[in-house]
Amino acid sequence: MINAIRLKVCGLTSLVDADAADKIGADYLGFIFYPKSPRGITLTQYAAMKDRLPPRKRVAVCVEPTAVELAALVTQGFDHFQIHFGAETPVATLASWSQLTGRAQLWLAPKLPPGQDVKPEWLPLADTFLLDTFHADKFGGTGETGDWTKFKRHRDAHPAKHWVLSGGLNAENVAAAVTATGAKFIDVNSGVEQAPGIKSPAKLQALVLALHHATKQDNPAYK
Repeated sequence: MINAIRLKVCGLTSLVDADAADKIGADYLGFIFYPKSPRGITLTQYAAMKDRLPPRKRVAVCVEPTAVELAALVTQGFDHFQIHFGAETPVATLASWSQLTGRAQLWLAPKLPPGQDVKPEWLPLADTFLLDTFHADKFGGTGETGDWTKFKRHRDAHPAKHWVLSGGLNAENVAAAVTATGAKFIDVNSGVEQAPGIKSPAKLQALVLALHHATKQDNPAYK
């Protein structure tokens, strides 16, 4: 935790990058199980790493998994399951994910078009919601800045939930992002890479320094 802000470094593909995330104080290590992602890995690849990973919380990231796919991830001992899904996904499907993982372990990451908010019927199914940048053809990982106003509106409206800010965050904009949104939980990926799937220790360190600066107690803009 960095000055009361929780940090997840996502898209990890190697032990080297997991160690780099650990060294800068990341609270969560994210692993993507989605073949279309340039940062995607397989369960076999994860299994080869998991016993040597740093002692941080581990998050399995997937897109609209089947029951079989999600059950396979559950067997790997992840602390949380971040599921990206289209806004038209039946609520019964979300409920089945919640039952399989547990509400406290589930992070719902809806693909919300402009003008659309989290649906009220989704809220009881998970304790944590991640809002990423909307892209018509992708489920996150765009490197583009998200809708900070929408994020703050959700966080203010539902303070009992955990809200994770994602989408194009890097050392150059993270101070503005947390100041504008009051986010207490952020997710970084492409903004701290030197190439897709390869993290940059220098960019990770720069991000942490920017976070420290943004959240100093003498900064009246951060609340």
